[in-house]
Amino acid sequence: MTHIETEKHGEMSCQIASIDEENQYRGTLLYKIFEIGTIAGPSVDSVRAQFQAICDMTDAGGMVRHGIIMLGYHNRAFGGDVLRVDGEIIGEWSSDDEEWCHFTQSDATEVTLSAPSPWMLHDSISDWMSRDNGTNEVT
Repeated sequence: MTHIETEKHGEMSCQIASIDEENQYRGTLLYKIFEIGTIAGPSVDSVRAQFQAICDMTDAGGMVRHGIIMLGYHNRAFGGDVLRVDGEIIGEWSSDDEEWCHFTQSDATEVTLSAPSPWMLHDSISDWMSRDNGTNEVT
């Protein structure tokens, strides 16, 4: 991979590089120095646009970790869509009266995962996505 440029937005950044495949670029998403996901596209501009969309979601209260965005995290909504950094919606999350957090995968009617905090739910979703021999793998 050849580093091309770094886009910045607050404490988030995206290190854009060309990869060995022809006309393919990868953006490594960072929060401070911690890698939080990767995105890819056919041009530097497409990776830059994806990064800007992710920044817009975090500015509106979303949280990015493990290649997963949880909307409604920092804006006190305590619920919202859950999506991969590539934009695919994988479900939704909410908090109940006891402040337990619950994730329901797309097209499911029952809660898929629960945890005592949004942070721990984010970790649980990441673990869930990594199970099943990569069936739900997040990048």
